Amino acid sequence: MSLCINGLRELDPYSWSSPSFRKYTEIRNPNPSSLFVFLDVHEDEIFDATFGMPNQQYFSGPPVWWDIPANRHSQGCNLSFADGHAEHWKWKVPKVYSGMLPQSVPTQELSDYQRLQAGYLQHW
Repeated sequence: MSLCINGLRELDPYSWSSPSFRKYTEIRNPNPSSLFVFLDVHEDEIFDATFGMPNQQYFSGPPVWWDIPANRHSQGCNLSFADGHAEHWKWKVPKVYSGMLPQSVPTQELSDYQRLQAGYLQHW
């Protein structure tokens, strides 16, 4: 589940964690049809039940994966969105876990990263 849906900030409001929505009525940017809620995570790096990404409000610098999306479904993964619909996204570049997170995002993978970033809360 996406960290921006009742994420870690709910446990510690003073943490550096990603901002998160607590109620459906708060979802504005991205809108409910663009905000992903659930997605498949890469099977080699599953260690919790969340999917997090750095957000532009708190993290600057080069893009990194905190969690890596799966690509075991025809080089893609399934996502569900806050409005209730689901989609299968095919990646331009296979996702490979290097054994350590955060993991740098290679240049050829940047468009996949930015596509997910657009469906993740970036600013309060």
